[in-house]
Amino acid sequence: MDNEDKWEEPFEENGLTLGPEESLQREIEKSKSLKVDRLRLRDEIEQLKAQKEELKEKNRQLHQRIEELNNTPSSSEPFKNNLTANKNVWGPFIIAVLILSILLLVFRN
Repeated sequence: MDNEDKWEEPFEENGLTLGPEESLQREIEKSKSLKVDRLRLRDEIEQLKAQKEELKEKNRQLHQRIEELNNTPSSSEPFKNNLTANKNVWGPFIIAVLILSILLLVFRN
């Protein structure tokens, strides 16, 4: 087979054969388009990396906040402690009043 038999001329979409200048121009345009796409994708990757870092930081802050909330007593615990303190104050007072009442009843007669 000759080299001419192996040669395939590129076809344009409408079926016309392109000459070498047109083929070269088309390849240049493809190359430019690919470079633009590559730059756009690179920018997009940088934006996504920045978003990823922001989300990592927010995630870290949320985990830190959760740890802080887990380590501090809940709002109901001080209330329970307050009730216990109130019981401790009223308990002896009630006992003292009962003892005085009983003594008054016993010595009154």
